[in-house]
Amino acid sequence: MDWQSPPTDFCSITFERVNPAKAEARFYYLGWQPTLFGDKAMVRVWGRKSGRRRSLARPFTSLDEAWPVIRACIKTRLRHGYRIVEPEEYRI
Repeated sequence: MDWQSPPTDFCSITFERVNPAKAEARFYYLGWQPTLFGDKAMVRVWGRKSGRRRSLARPFTSLDEAWPVIRACIKTRLRHGYRIVEPEEYRI
């Protein structure tokens, strides 16, 4: 998939990295969601699948403004061995 520009229907992407030999079961969720103040935010949630989760939201005025940061997060997750779980059409 070409990550140079945002897909027209982008709202979220979910990654996972599972390695039973290392007792590793991690996930990473990256979403584009509305905030309470009318803007939108890039929301990240990550952690162990069966453990504590962390989250971070960063507001932006548009998806085009947020896309360089979102694209960098996607590339980092793929480089660190995560695979895309959802949506199916984003799978490599």
